[in-house]
Amino acid sequence: MRSFRKSGSVGGVTLIELAVVMAIVGIMALFMAPAIGEWMDNFRIRQAARDIASTLQQAKMQTISTRTAHSVTFTPATSTYQLTPGGSATQVPKGVAIANTDFAGDVIQFNPNGTSSSTSVNDSIYINNTKGKQYRIRVSPSGNISMQEGWT
Repeated sequence: MRSFRKSGSVGGVTLIELAVVMAIVGIMALFMAPAIGEWMDNFRIRQAARDIASTLQQAKMQTISTRTAHSVTFTPATSTYQLTPGGSATQVPKGVAIANTDFAGDVIQFNPNGTSSSTSVNDSIYINNTKGKQYRIRVSPSGNISMQEGWT
């Protein structure tokens, strides 16, 4: 049995209406693809900065709790870093690189009282991505760890 609306027309969606909607969705997706790619690049570098800051914080907390010095070693040539003792090398995400560090030998060590081997409040790890986005993770001599966008 057919159901009719008050106006007397049959309800439903035609194939032409469906094709028009699909074409509109396709065009919108085409224009949004570059924006999604840029968003992913920004997400990767921000996540890499957070992961590095988290590893530094972990080293500091393990040092305090065990009263044994822990350090994080950075290898800019391979864009990896490692918590020692006991950690395995961690690679930063694709498209992100560890540009350099201000630490002697690219190693930051934490002492049982929570301080670090940093010699300046500006000692940092610098990371960037292929799109030119930059992050800086600072470690002060007092052991404070902070993260900021940009190197200036």
